Amino acid sequence: MGMKDPIRAEEMAESDPEQVHLEVRLSGLETLPEIEAEARTLLALERGDEPQPIPRFRLTRHLKQERKKLIDLLKSHGYFDVEAEARLVEQPDRAEIALHVTPHTGYRLATPQLRITPTDARFTPPSWQQLRLTAGAPAASQRIIQAENDLLTSARAQGFPRARIAKRQVVRQRATQEIAVTYHMETGPKVRLGEVVLKGAPGVDPFFLKRRIPWNRGTLFHPKHLEETRQALTTTGLFSMVRIRLADTPDERQLWPVEVELTERKARTWRAGGGFSTDRGIVVNGGWEHRNIHQGGERLRTEANFGVKTQTLSGSFTIPDYAQRGQQLRFLGTMDNSSEEAFENTALDLAATLIRPVLAPGGEGSLTIDYRLSRVRTLSTNQEATYSILSLPLAITLDRSNDLLDPTSGWRLTTELAPHIVVTGSGSPFIRLNHKISRYQPWPDHPDWVMAVRAELDSTWGAKQNNIPADTLLYAGGGSSVRGYGQQMAGTVDNTGKPLGGLSVLALGAEVRHKLTDTMGIVGFVDTGRAFDSPWPTRLSDLFTGIGSGIRYQTPVGPLRLDIGMPLERRAGIDGAWQLYMSIGQAF
Repeated sequence: MGMKDPIRAEEMAESDPEQVHLEVRLSGLETLPEIEAEARTLLALERGDEPQPIPRFRLTRHLKQERKKLIDLLKSHGYFDVEAEARLVEQPDRAEIALHVTPHTGYRLATPQLRITPTDARFTPPSWQQLRLTAGAPAASQRIIQAENDLLTSARAQGFPRARIAKRQVVRQRATQEIAVTYHMETGPKVRLGEVVLKGAPGVDPFFLKRRIPWNRGTLFHPKHLEETRQALTTTGLFSMVRIRLADTPDERQLWPVEVELTERKARTWRAGGGFSTDRGIVVNGGWEHRNIHQGGERLRTEANFGVKTQTLSGSFTIPDYAQRGQQLRFLGTMDNSSEEAFENTALDLAATLIRPVLAPGGEGSLTIDYRLSRVRTLSTNQEATYSILSLPLAITLDRSNDLLDPTSGWRLTTELAPHIVVTGSGSPFIRLNHKISRYQPWPDHPDWVMAVRAELDSTWGAKQNNIPADTLLYAGGGSSVRGYGQQMAGTVDNTGKPLGGLSVLALGAEVRHKLTDTMGIVGFVDTGRAFDSPWPTRLSDLFTGIGSGIRYQTPVGPLRLDIGMPLERRAGIDGAWQLYMSIGQAF
């Protein structure tokens, strides 16, 4: 009789396999609870599922695989003399693999050794304590490998970008039950950075780009310098790709050129969008932008918004790196015609703003000179007047969130101090303080759930309410404030239902956001707040509160937001039963 072909036998078994339910049981690691927990996860014993069916012909192979995984795990923790018994018990419809481990004594580290080539390299390695490789510590393989990575990180931070571990010797000494580790390290040359060589940006002034580089020629190499260079060029908004590498050889001064490969974006962009809310009606908007109008990153931006109650035309011109690297000068002009719940106005606003980075990363400080000329009709009194106001806002913004339109972690903070002087028309000078903060926190172990909270506090000092134009008073209510209440309606109203505005505003909000799929999500929210007629919020028991829910649809430009809010303190004849809001981006 000829012998059966084992491959053919397995193919026949796979064509009609007999399925049995398999259980795996583990014992012997009770004195090593941390390793036992890791082993149970590795062997999938913590899922709590019903035993999974498996073809019977694979049981023996599966037993060997589980035993090997267990032995490899123990060795990675320094238990090199581990013994593992694996026993297979088969029944008609079930099978059990019983794994019993005898770890024996774990090996410890002997004093590690480091051999550096060349011997005169000016490299100061971290101590073995810093590398967590002290003599007597458990000989865990992960710790040995991590120490190697940390050595290379330290070398690169000291100017050796081509450092490498040429050889790692690990010797097991059975007599002393120690592991002796020796690293053979080649540092390569110590590098100082030379000229920045730009490739692929014919439409951008190279002087403008090189001026953005945040280090000087001759600076000692550090990986952060290459990342800072990438950030400095990426944040211009002019490039779709920025690749940076160190040259292969130094120049005649023994400085190493930095080669930068750039792919330009289209400098001109058209955009369009829109939104809808029951209190504001339909709004459509569009704009045009040129990000490199004079080949030095200068940005010209125009925008138009047309709605049932508001029409706005605006244009801005931004000069990057004004006077010094990272500083911007921005000119802004806006014309708007608004029909609000509290007033109607036609206004021209001209501003110049100096912006510079502070408290990096994500921090900006700004100083603005703003002149506003407006003709305002106050609806509660039906009086019309013309005003011009000069203001000098000083602001600091910190953004530590992970996304501009759809943050899931981090926080944001803005605080502003703005003195106002009424140049023409009746009114008193006043000072406005504005503070906004928001926080985004993913649920532990459930990143698809995010808790978002916000707070806003505005206050006005130095003038009475009737000495401030209606279009510069403070209001609460609407899709960006207290949802469930109409625009400007979360506050005191007159006997005709027209909002009177106030000298201060407090607005609080909280959302629970749940991502259902890559494109769809749902939100539940509660907002509370109001406008007060005093410079500081009082009568907190009189806050207006709205609750609601919404959906989010992810688009290439950010999440499409659709929210429905309902007022809890509904006033007869003033507040609707619900409000609908639709726009791009999260509410905050």
